This record gives sequence, C-alpha cells and structure tokens, in this order.
Amino acid sequence: MNKAPACIDQVSLWSQALGVTATQLRLMWRERRLLWLAVAVLLLASASVATNTARLAAQAQERRMVAEVEARLWDSQGVIDPHDAAHIGRAVPAPVRPLAVFDPGISDFVGSSVFIEGHAQNPAQHKPIEGGTAITRFGGFSAAWTLQVVAPVLIILAGFATMSGDVARARLQQELGAGASTLALTGGRLLALALAAGLVALIMIGVSLPAIILQGVGAAQLAALAAIGGIYLLYLLVFCALTVSASCLFSSARTTLIVLLGFWAVTTLLVPRVAPAVAETFEPTPSAPAFRSAVAVEAEQGVDVHDPSDKGLQAFEAELLARYNVSDVEDLPINLRGAQYEYGEELSTLLYNRHFDQLYDVYHKQEAVQRLFALLSPTISLQPWSRAFAGTDLDTHLSFLRGVEGYRYRLIQTLNQEIKEHKAPPGERYRADIATVTHDITYVPDPQRLSDVLAAQLPNFMILLAWVLFAFGLTCISALRLGQRL
Repeated sequence: MNKAPACIDQVSLWSQALGVTATQLRLMWRERRLLWLAVAVLLLASASVATNTARLAAQAQERRMVAEVEARLWDSQGVIDPHDAAHIGRAVPAPVRPLAVFDPGISDFVGSSVFIEGHAQNPAQHKPIEGGTAITRFGGFSAAWTLQVVAPVLIILAGFATMSGDVARARLQQELGAGASTLALTGGRLLALALAAGLVALIMIGVSLPAIILQGVGAAQLAALAAIGGIYLLYLLVFCALTVSASCLFSSARTTLIVLLGFWAVTTLLVPRVAPAVAETFEPTPSAPAFRSAVAVEAEQGVDVHDPSDKGLQAFEAELLARYNVSDVEDLPINLRGAQYEYGEELSTLLYNRHFDQLYDVYHKQEAVQRLFALLSPTISLQPWSRAFAGTDLDTHLSFLRGVEGYRYRLIQTLNQEIKEHKAPPGERYRADIATVTHDITYVPDPQRLSDVLAAQLPNFMILLAWVLFAFGLTCISALRLGQRL
C-alpha cells in the first residue's frame, strides 16, 4: 500500500536534485574566473600534447633509422667468424608508445635502446630526458598530469562554497523551507560538479585523441584509452564527492577551502613523492656499480669458454667426448669450439637472468610498498593504471627488456650453432655469411595484452573504487548531519 507514495517521493527527490543541478551549472558558467582558469589549463595541456606529439614523432623516426642502420651494418659484415659477429653485437631500439602523448609515464626516464652481444646482458641506454632538447620543455606537463593534479584544484575552487557558502548566506535555509531535502540539495550539487569535471576530462582526452591517432593506433590502443578515461572519471568523482562533503561539514566557506586545499596538497603532491622514497628505504635498489660487481664476481667463478685450461670447460669437453663415444676432439662429429660457445652462452644467460630477476623483484616489491600509500591518496592508485594502459609504466619497460634478451639469446645461439654444425679445416676457423645465417632471427615487440594489464592493475582499481565509495558515503552522512544541524 505504501509503494506508490514511496515512488512519488523518489521522483520528487530526483526532480529536486536535477533542478539543483541545473541551477549550479548556470552558476558555475557565470563564474568567469573559473571558466577562464579552466580554459587556460586546457590550453597548456594542449600545448603539452602538441609538443609530446612532435617529440614522439621525432623519436619514432629516429628509432626507425637506428633500426635500419643497425640492420645494414649487421648484414654488411659479410663472411666472417660467427663468434666475432656475436662480439660485434647490435643495438635494438625500444618501440614508441602512442599513448605516451597523453601520459608519458616513466618513458623519458628509462633507456630507449639496448646493445646486445655475446656473453652479456646490457641495461637500456640513452634516456630521452638526457637529450635536453627544447621540445621537451613541456615534458613534465602532460594531459595526464593535468587531470591528476590540476583538475582536482578546479573542482575544489568550483565546489567548496556550494553548501557552506549558502549556509552562511541563509540561502540553504530558504531552500529547505521551500520543501527541498538536504539529500536532493547535496546530490544536485554533486551531480553538477561531477558533470563539469567529467566535461573537463572528456575535453582533455579529446584533445589528445587526434594526436594519438596520428601515431598510428589500433583497436587495442583505443580500448586502452577508454580504460584510461574511465579511471580518470572515477578519480575526479572522488574529489567532487569530497568537496561537497566538506562543504556540508563546515559552515564557513573559508574553512572548507583551507581543508580541501590541504587534502589536495597532501594527496596529489606530497604522498606521491614520499611513497617512492619510503619504498626505496624498505626495498633498496642496488647501485649500478654494485650490480655489475656482483655479476662479475659470480661470472669469474664460472666457466670461461675462452680459456682452454678452465676446469669447467675441460669437464664439459670430457662429457662431450663420452656422449659421442670418442677419445679425441678431432673425432667429434661437431665443432668443439661452437659447442663450447653454446654451453658458455647458456650458463652466462642463466647467471644474468637470475641477477636481473632479483633486481626486477626489488622493483615490484617497491611498487607493493607504494600501493599501501594509495590508502592515503587516490592519486597513488590512479597513476599506475594510467601508465600501464598507456604502455609507459615499469612493467612495459621490463617486458621490452625481456623481449630483447630473448632475441639476443636466439641470435647468439644461432651463431654458435652455426659454428657447432660446421667443422673447419685444421688450424682454421669456420666462416659464414652472417646475413644469411641470421636472416630468420628477428626482434618483434610483444603486443600489449589488455587482459594482462587489467589483471595486474585490479588492486589499484579496487582501491580507487573504495575511495569512491568512501567519498559517496561521507557525502550522504554529511548531508544528513547538515539537515539535523539546520
């Protein structure tokens, strides 16, 4: 029997909320200072997108040229000892990520190419930020950074007085006296603020879209951009709800503004800078000299395939003679030298992989420590998601390094197997055309699988979703307390 009145009450509540929303949107439109501030921010972000687009285009062209030059130099070696080619090596440039136009992430702070050679794994070199060119002037000011740091300030400035200002002017009492509920008044103001924030986010992503398309993207990149846009809307919704909540809790607009700006400074500026330092303290990263020293010490204790008197190498030779049931290396059906190089490469690769895996494990532990700070700052949970789907995070870089290492191992072992399968005349070394031998060994970057990215970023999404629920819960509680206070 009470269903009809309940439905009428809900319709009335929504009608009141939508009316408040329309009124608040008109008021925000009339607030020219906020409008011009938003336009200025959008123009700066557009300048950043334009410079990032030009910079990425230059990087893509440069890396294509590097790849072509390296391929020509490699193939031009002609007929030589394959092991000499393994020591000559070649450079492999990193692919340019199109969504870096929107969120550069850490792409400017990690190496852009890896030099591969036999018996060793080298770290990435040539960080883009080391170039220091004029076109990187807006590198730190990206569309992603604008939405992470600047957009929350615009939300606070637009909404800090939505409730507390009306309380001070007794306007809220008049609205309540006219029959409006605090839930409708609060919900309408929150909806208006959320619509304005969503519009800014959509414009920001829309400004980046043409530049991203110019980089040559497919359906996967567009889907990743949609995932990025969705998470930013949730992130801004947190600030919208917290802004309205604070405006309900404090009767003074000045107090509301001070509290909200303090929250913004802590969550968007302070915590994201403190978290990496704390993570480094708990899980310190070994220095480059210490890392190289640890690898070198263990390598010296291993097998040296260039030293005939090495005991490990002699043991391998004895095992090889027993395997083929011969008593002299000359009777082996294979080239002993090639077999030794193949064996040594396998051992050195295992050594390097173990040390690099330990280093990467430290990186991931640091990320886990930083994720704990997401309980204090929604920005901490937003940034990894944004960078991961843009392909500019640590995991994407590590995936590139692992892919290059897989290519290096296949390339070097192909050269070693070429020697192993061909015995040279006594006193001579086997020679082969390097371009022909390695023609089928190519490096192809692993495509980004969105399902893998989503699975890895699910904890960050859940934390941000918890922030949304907390902010909305606080808004409801604040609205009820406001009704009781008035």
